[in-house]
Amino acid sequence: MARKLLVVDSSYGFEAVVSRKLQESVTCRDLGGYFEHVWSVHPFASLVGEGATAPFGEPEFHRLSDAHTFIDGKVGRFQALGRLPLLNFAASQADIVSRLVALVRREGVSAIRVGDPLYNGLLGLTVARTCGVPLVVRVNANYDKIYASTGRPQMPRFFRSIPAEKAVLRFVLSRADLVAAVNQDNLEFAISNGARLERSTIFRYGNLIDKRHILAPDSRAPSTALLDEFWPEPYRFLLHIGRLETVKLVDDVIRVLAEVRRQGHDVKALLVGDGQQRDALVRLAQELGVEQHVAFCGNRDQEWLSRLIPQATVVVSPLTGRALTEAAFGAAPVVAYDLDWQGELIVHGVTGELVPSRSLSAMATSVARLISDPEYAKTLGRALRERAFELLDPARLDEHERGAYEKLFRGRAPKSVEMRA
Repeated sequence: MARKLLVVDSSYGFEAVVSRKLQESVTCRDLGGYFEHVWSVHPFASLVGEGATAPFGEPEFHRLSDAHTFIDGKVGRFQALGRLPLLNFAASQADIVSRLVALVRREGVSAIRVGDPLYNGLLGLTVARTCGVPLVVRVNANYDKIYASTGRPQMPRFFRSIPAEKAVLRFVLSRADLVAAVNQDNLEFAISNGARLERSTIFRYGNLIDKRHILAPDSRAPSTALLDEFWPEPYRFLLHIGRLETVKLVDDVIRVLAEVRRQGHDVKALLVGDGQQRDALVRLAQELGVEQHVAFCGNRDQEWLSRLIPQATVVVSPLTGRALTEAAFGAAPVVAYDLDWQGELIVHGVTGELVPSRSLSAMATSVARLISDPEYAKTLGRALRERAFELLDPARLDEHERGAYEKLFRGRAPKSVEMRA
């Protein structure tokens, strides 16, 4: 029987996938040909300003390869309803649900996978139950810890309060045919919020990253030219990769930079990524007197990132996911908070330095230690790359995911499994 997969995920629209060269993070969804065809859908791509070329209208279909189609949804269905955004958005989403239902039935889609248990979870659950196909829910965060840290809902545009999001989380997770968390911490969160233990497992990040990050760091053609646009001469630098959003605690990176510079370490900080907190971070750098030492370089493609990571003096990770995986394969020295999944990869004094969550003094002390002792830093980086292959080897992860789908399609609930070394 031909297996086909529909993925509903709002991480990136088609334009962003192409411009950032993220195609491999999409095409890997076929699990090495296990799925004959995969349709990847961003239900409201034009809402985030990167994806569909026009804000209103019908969804746009793009061919990524013979086995992959990308669908960009719109923030509004009709130009004439432009001044009634809520009604227009509802019309757009009703339209895309109708089209997806028709696609699933016409193409004989075997399963629907969603990238989160919130908005995408509701949309995927609607299509899955209408068509009678299994729903797989990916959980890539511990929302309870995020709520405790920020005091805000994760998707405030759609859900105005934390209790509303919690209700949606439990509703979707309890009805999923398979819940796949990205790590043990997130799996425990999912189970405590309604996911059934016997229908839960772990799909780690390792097989989602671009293969250029797997290459040996010394084979990646390092070049100081990567930094020329930011600083007039090579500098030791701290690196953070991730969305510039409150939940990612990026402001702590700037505070740590200010502290280690106060201690006499001549380092810069390079922030890769973009987001709603950018302006606030610029102001913070100015307030702390380090604005000349912080470079906001925006979003960059995978080739650029894979070459830059091995050059970092220290990768600072308050809270990152796939970016921490990329840093690990790049053998970068890492200082991370003991938050979410990071302790599964970063073993203090062995594969990096793991410090208490939100302890700026501890993070600054560890960063200063790695700056002052380059040999120690390199030793940690090499051990981290070895740990990444033990925990996140793409071939092993693909095999595990194929096995989970096989059990799902045979009508047997997958055992709760943690992918261990």
